[in-house]
Amino acid sequence: MVSCFGYQGFSNAKFGSIECHEAINAFAREILLETKAVLEKHGWRIVHGIVDSVWVTPIEGEEQTSLSALASEISEQVEIRLEHEAHYDWIAFVLLRDSDAGALTKYFGKVAGEDEYKYRGIECRQRSTPSYIDDTQKALIRVVDEDHDPEAVCEELRAWVDRLERGAVDPSELVITNRVSKKREDYTQSTRSVMALERTADLGVVRAPGQSVSYVVVDDAKCSRERVMLASEELDEYDIEFYRDCKFVQQRVCCRHLGDVNRISSRS
Repeated sequence: MVSCFGYQGFSNAKFGSIECHEAINAFAREILLETKAVLEKHGWRIVHGIVDSVWVTPIEGEEQTSLSALASEISEQVEIRLEHEAHYDWIAFVLLRDSDAGALTKYFGKVAGEDEYKYRGIECRQRSTPSYIDDTQKALIRVVDEDHDPEAVCEELRAWVDRLERGAVDPSELVITNRVSKKREDYTQSTRSVMALERTADLGVVRAPGQSVSYVVVDDAKCSRERVMLASEELDEYDIEFYRDCKFVQQRVCCRHLGDVNRISSRS
């Protein structure tokens, strides 16, 4: 049901049905409510949930039943196989860009008992993200783990931004890589990726749909192919304002930090 419910509600789906889409959502709602009731009865509070998993934390002052045992019990009751997937010392859910609600699939956290962080949906997990921004974000998350102090995180961010503003970052660390979705001539907007495709074509290289193009933004105010330079060209500059203000750096961080969080997920 998770795999097909979106397609069932898609207006152009050949075999879609809005009634089927609504029915799947109704089943999902009931399954989540049953899961919630069982967990709360046994000392656990749900702090976040999406289509295939829920995150729970102990209810203070109550005795908790083993999550592995509860996963088996719930699996029998809802007829979907669940498992206790992970235990986190803390976890943070990223805010939506236009509200104070937490994004469903963007979070990061510290895996309990291990020197390991879990990243989901944020920039350091995206192949298009420049390596400098990847390193910046992971450094900030380490500070969150070590200090749990917003000011310490801000100080760390200031150091990374200061290096960027001084022009001290190697442009090769600011390369953006995007996958081409269609032929160059089929694009109607003059995006950065399209400008990179134009520069690639000037070199006699054609990028087909499915291939990637890599570039550095050197002057985002321009609407010509001088807006970017290819990663294969001799790079000696970058647009400081673009990289300082772009979404990679300006990510609103988290709606909450929670201690002792566990994830129970479907493995059907």
